[in-house]
Amino acid sequence: MRLISISFFCILSFACMSIDQELDWEDVTSDHESVLNIMGLLSTDSLVTSVVRVHRSLAMDEASDTLMRDTIFGNIVVYYASRYVVRDAEVIVSNGQQDYLFEYIDFEMGEDDTVVVGGYVYNGDDLQPQAGETWILSVTTPGGLSANGETIIPPVPQLIKEELPDTFQLSQTMDIRWQTMADNYQIINAGNVLAYFFDYDYYEDSKPDYACGLWQEEIISPDEASWTYRREICEDAPFLDWEEDYLLINLMSMDNNYFDYFIRYAGDPEFSSLFLGQGGSGRSFGIEGGIGVFGAVGIDRHYMPIVP
Repeated sequence: MRLISISFFCILSFACMSIDQELDWEDVTSDHESVLNIMGLLSTDSLVTSVVRVHRSLAMDEASDTLMRDTIFGNIVVYYASRYVVRDAEVIVSNGQQDYLFEYIDFEMGEDDTVVVGGYVYNGDDLQPQAGETWILSVTTPGGLSANGETIIPPVPQLIKEELPDTFQLSQTMDIRWQTMADNYQIINAGNVLAYFFDYDYYEDSKPDYACGLWQEEIISPDEASWTYRREICEDAPFLDWEEDYLLINLMSMDNNYFDYFIRYAGDPEFSSLFLGQGGSGRSFGIEGGIGVFGAVGIDRHYMPIVP
């Protein structure tokens, strides 16, 4: 992280001094009351962490960022953090028999030393949502804001792996089948593992696109049972001649809250998600007393070697 440069304040001061002194400024006020904007996701998959992100909408006279001071490895660091993000909430997830307290952590720091991703996670290993269970979310802030949520864990998706080939040839067409679901939508995607780890920034302008033509995704309705996968024609793809790469197939089931929030109404011009505007107004799915979503997913995966 970078410490804040004194030159920043010099530039800011010069800009303020250059404003025409005859301009009249009018204070803008608002009687807006903050509401919580929540994205909660429970996962039945051991590789995908259950997380609850808590934001709040801001009044018009509130700054969007604040300076934070922390000690990391014995060094004092100063950085920007969004005021939209609520870091001191009490977040409890419950299955009706046991309560699980989620604790806040920062996930990622942006290029301008701003924390751009943070959320609440459970630090234990006994959080194991099961298909068909109803789970409850409770969020309370020291400032008096609160919201509740409810989700029903979707069935665990099941790829029919015994029908899949042992390897995938780049010129091959492959039928992927799975167990259908009566009421839940699913998402299937496939792509090569090498594209996850290839450092595009290192190669700057000469970037071979290892994902080109291989990465594909489809939304699966409850009555669909198969998907035909083939590598699409792609002029930007490199010559694939490695022996270590694998094709990774992911099948994800989702509850109705997740489907409505991220898919059904994602293109609604009046819809505001946690990622767009961070604290604005919008729809709520599985959330009462605030906006956002409390949903759940399950994941099945399979991988096979790629043969050029």
